Amino acid sequence: MSGNRRPVRARGGARGIVAAVATIIAALLVVSGCGSIPDDSSPQPIKSFQREAATNAAPAPQADMDPEALVRAFLKSTVDPDAGHDAARAFLTPVASQQWDDRGDALILDEISIFVDQRDEDSVRMRLIGDNVGTLKSDGQLLPASGRVETTLSLTRQGDQWRIDGPLPNGTMIDRDQFANTYRPVSLYFSDRTGRHLVPDPRWFYAGQATDPTALVNRLIAGPATDLAAAVDSGFPSGATLRGPVVGLPEGGVRIDLSGIGNASNRNRTVLAAQLVWTLDGADISGPYVIDADGAPLSAERASGWQPADVRSFDPDAVPSTDVGLNIVTGGALRAVTENAAVPVRGPLGTSRDVRAATISENGDRVAAVRAVGGSDRRLECVIGDYGGNVGPIAEGASITRPSFGSDENTVWVVVDGRPLQWQRDDDGTRTVPVEASSIPTVARGAITEMQIAPDGVRAALVVGGQVVFAILSTNAEGQVSLTSPRIAAFNIGNRAVSLDWASPTTLVIAREAPESPVVQLSIDGTPAVGLLSGNVSPPVRAVVANSSTIYVGDQRGVLRLGSDDGQPDQYWTEVEPAMIPGAIPVLP
Repeated sequence: MSGNRRPVRARGGARGIVAAVATIIAALLVVSGCGSIPDDSSPQPIKSFQREAATNAAPAPQADMDPEALVRAFLKSTVDPDAGHDAARAFLTPVASQQWDDRGDALILDEISIFVDQRDEDSVRMRLIGDNVGTLKSDGQLLPASGRVETTLSLTRQGDQWRIDGPLPNGTMIDRDQFANTYRPVSLYFSDRTGRHLVPDPRWFYAGQATDPTALVNRLIAGPATDLAAAVDSGFPSGATLRGPVVGLPEGGVRIDLSGIGNASNRNRTVLAAQLVWTLDGADISGPYVIDADGAPLSAERASGWQPADVRSFDPDAVPSTDVGLNIVTGGALRAVTENAAVPVRGPLGTSRDVRAATISENGDRVAAVRAVGGSDRRLECVIGDYGGNVGPIAEGASITRPSFGSDENTVWVVVDGRPLQWQRDDDGTRTVPVEASSIPTVARGAITEMQIAPDGVRAALVVGGQVVFAILSTNAEGQVSLTSPRIAAFNIGNRAVSLDWASPTTLVIAREAPESPVVQLSIDGTPAVGLLSGNVSPPVRAVVANSSTIYVGDQRGVLRLGSDDGQPDQYWTEVEPAMIPGAIPVLP
């Protein structure tokens, strides 16, 4: 059925709209509480972060600073973690500096207000109030936050200058703008439990640390963030360390000298190398990567150094090649969109009048769909089969969400009557098992109307009562699969989300029932959602699907696309002429 298929740009190629808007996300960083979506009405690729020192270094106390200016400068200086926040301690009296415990999490504050409660010639008591828009964990993980922070500070005059005399809460409070100017995210990579896929673990590094290979490798050796620990593995055995700093090589590349690797298997050594290579490559630290372990090459075959091509199978941005392109669900059937028409796919899904939703595996080989079945109650069933071939039922219920393939075509996730299920096919046959999800109501209440699994198979994005929730898919020793460590994905999305899809392992696209910014994009790195341009979209937007180069939405009129050419994002949504059918729902591998 060659007329049903067309090439799709691979995720590992031009990253187009995802890359451009991801940079905008980092630039806008954090907005307060449940504030509005930053709306980039005409997204432009902006200059990527040049790997250099901070653009706004931590300030120092100045002789002419009044108490309020000194406190604001102090909050900017706390961004510098070096030497136990030595830059910030310059704003404190010796006693306050000795008493301040700067360890632990940092609160990112926006919209900071300072009020003077009491003042005389030599002392001031002030109240600091700000919006908590993020929490920077001690391991560099940034988590969205909301709420107000209020603390009281006392200042005293020392000579002709003011100093903070305490009391200071434990941890640090960082000015949002200063954080945005001085911190950069880098994805560390760990392996999934199969040892076949790398899973991104974004961390934020101060200034030059984001390009310091020693800092990155040490953080990698320390292991994944707490929420990922039950879902990923590492090629680094317990007790592994760096024997010294990572050093540059005269001919280019770096040397990494490890100890404590012991008798790790060849497979684990390859996974370890893949973690190092793709972490450093993603931070713009080029190879070759000469990796030694306990005084000898990690692999004798790679004694001269590893390159990304040597661990290409672990490329975290790669997707299987496929010639299956955009499909739509319209009139209860699944149709493939060609240049001039939307033609029925082969098999029962193409001739049906009862298909309600569908998804296609990344390699284009398999399809899962939701369709209505006969009977007075018109129940739904989830079916799966080869794309263009026969399908068979795997679950039935009164409500079924759009299915989602995990990291391969042999696993499907779906929510049936509010209960997440996993269908799996392996050498022993097929099985459908419940997914434990009791943790979800702890962060969001309401029906689960969407659940999509990231391409690495480890993260899940859900719409719960209209809110977007991130969770981790963890498996315990007994094989029970659970949704763990749930959190609100971003506090500026609101509770009107209706559809979402993973554009890449680190980027989500969301459709909302909202006249402003009906389509938004979100990174997993803890930054807020950013609105995509919406000038010629006709809300309500009912569905969204995406890959790394193109986003498709279904609005009142039909299906529109926002893509890129040669890395330059489109300036407006384009109508997909064969799919401009009211009610059409886009479907992508």
